[in-house]
Amino acid sequence: MGEFEGWSKWVEPAFLLWKPEDPDYERPVYDPEKAKFTAQEELDRMREEVNQSDGFDIDFDYYRCVFNYHRAYLDDDEFGEFGDEPETTEDFLNRLSQKSLDDYNVNVKREFEFVRVVKSNFHFSAGLMFLITFEVIDPYDGQIKPFQARVRYLNDTFTEYVFCRPKPNAGVEYFGIAKTDVEIGFKKQG
Repeated sequence: MGEFEGWSKWVEPAFLLWKPEDPDYERPVYDPEKAKFTAQEELDRMREEVNQSDGFDIDFDYYRCVFNYHRAYLDDDEFGEFGDEPETTEDFLNRLSQKSLDDYNVNVKREFEFVRVVKSNFHFSAGLMFLITFEVIDPYDGQIKPFQARVRYLNDTFTEYVFCRPKPNAGVEYFGIAKTDVEIGFKKQG
């Protein structure tokens, strides 16, 4: 398993829960122009997206079927009951992301600044496993960069901050290394 060990860091395989013709089917939000595939083709696509992105980047517009991965609607209050006061899902995910980033900053001795949650997916995992994509300001250059956090949550019983990281393969050359460190490194080599 390498860098991420433990069952909560393992990527949950995608699986089909309901097809449109099933009796318990509840229609998800999708784009009728994009969602034109068979249930098997949707399952194959979902598995590919989950495997390529560790479950963070799923385009739910393509799916009429319901899978174990779900989109979290930021402007909803679906997860609002988890906080001390009523809040939106975005407020709840902001809190989880901020704490993940705070822990990350302490561990890597950086000072990334939380900006906002961009999106989140979730699946059930002895609670809920949130896969959150958010933005930070990088102190290196003052630019906004994408980050990801995986957080397992069970009502007010526990919160496990599984990991926080810069988004892999985001096309960003660097994350939070002070320019003076880079300059010093070149002088030592020269």
